[in-house]
Amino acid sequence: MKKSHIILIISILVFVISLALPAVFTGKDNEMYGLALFLLGWTDLLGDGTSWLANPILLFSWIFLLVKQPKLAAFLGLLSVGVALYYFTETEITINEAGHKSPITSYGPGYYLWLASCLTMFAGSLLLLRSKPDSQTVLKN
Repeated sequence: MKKSHIILIISILVFVISLALPAVFTGKDNEMYGLALFLLGWTDLLGDGTSWLANPILLFSWIFLLVKQPKLAAFLGLLSVGVALYYFTETEITINEAGHKSPITSYGPGYYLWLASCLTMFAGSLLLLRSKPDSQTVLKN
């Protein structure tokens, strides 16, 4: 199996696991699971939900890795890490369809696995770039 496929499988697997775990705990002793945040996070893009954009950025990173563009995959992986880390600056989260908000009290394993999925793509793409033989060196020899 190719290195790029292994990196991709690990990143996607970690992402899928993150969906099944609590990602955010709120002041009302409620927990929000990763799947709920993934499905509903886009609805708060005009408010505090800008960090949700790490999801489509990560998706494009996966796509660029599949089409053998590790430089773009690495850049998008780094961008997804930065956008996902931005979630730490958000103080409250929409907790239901009516738009009610609650303060974020802590982050759960789902959040950290989501972040790990982004980091896996970034680090894995960098490793692929480093392990690729330089075309100029190959031509000179």
